[in-house]
Amino acid sequence: MTADRTTQRLGRILAVLPWIIEHDGADTDDVVERFGYKDTAELVRDLHVVFMTGLPGYGPGDLIDVDIFEDEVHIDAAEYFSRPLRLTAPEALGLLAAGMTLIQSDQAPEALHSAVEKLSRVVAPDDADTVYFDVPTPGAVGTLREAITQRRVVRIGYVGMASNARTVRDVEGHSVFFNLGNWYLSGLCRLAGGSRIFRVDRIDTLEILQDTYDRPDVAPQTMVQYQANESDEQVSFTLDPDASWVVEYYPADVEQLPSGSLRVTMSVADPLVAARLLLQLGDTVSEIDGPAIESTLTDLSERILARYASPK
Repeated sequence: MTADRTTQRLGRILAVLPWIIEHDGADTDDVVERFGYKDTAELVRDLHVVFMTGLPGYGPGDLIDVDIFEDEVHIDAAEYFSRPLRLTAPEALGLLAAGMTLIQSDQAPEALHSAVEKLSRVVAPDDADTVYFDVPTPGAVGTLREAITQRRVVRIGYVGMASNARTVRDVEGHSVFFNLGNWYLSGLCRLAGGSRIFRVDRIDTLEILQDTYDRPDVAPQTMVQYQANESDEQVSFTLDPDASWVVEYYPADVEQLPSGSLRVTMSVADPLVAARLLLQLGDTVSEIDGPAIESTLTDLSERILARYASPK
């Protein structure tokens, strides 16, 4: 699923959720028509995503409960979504700063411009002092943008985040973008032989070469996505067709089985992340293979059962 489609889907889920809570027992056909779903199956896939949402702890009592019975939708245990969020002044100012920072990076959708404008009127009315936010831009960003415009290869000295080892790489730059508080360069790394993302503040030398390259056929990357490391733990499991939406949200290798199920293999830096996912998927998962994740899953299950066990 592309970043744009994921963003659109998330926006619709965030609109659907409070409406269903306000209209408890809403008819599925009404929800489909009101929010522009193709059919009930598409709505159900989104509601399965909601079922995976909750507050930290992620135990049975922390997650949203979605129930569809006789074409009626009920959502429980989601009181924190049942009314508009009320922000404190510091929270509103922090949110405004984040929004304006993204706007200055030239990557903001039109909806964010509108939201920032509305929030600005609340945080800083016309008769109040003007508030300015600035995104620090390293000098290398301008150099990299120049190289990308000219389609010229750059040679960078790069210190890896995980290994702290320095390598020299020739990169065909695709985009320079600001994400999660840092500037990044994405492009084809000739040393690695594939697409890579580099944090600009980890580049200690930068040279524009005479070599040129063709414009890539795919859209340039403008957000940081998880990339597996050699030290990651791997887990494989079989996933029922009804839970196939999972592979749209998590980086994974997927094999379609004759039965219609999916054989999924994914890498994680923290086994607890995979264990929580598998626990929440419940009976839709089988044939789990991954010693570290299996051990963590067993431990997590035992702790949750102990939490909800009846007092002796």
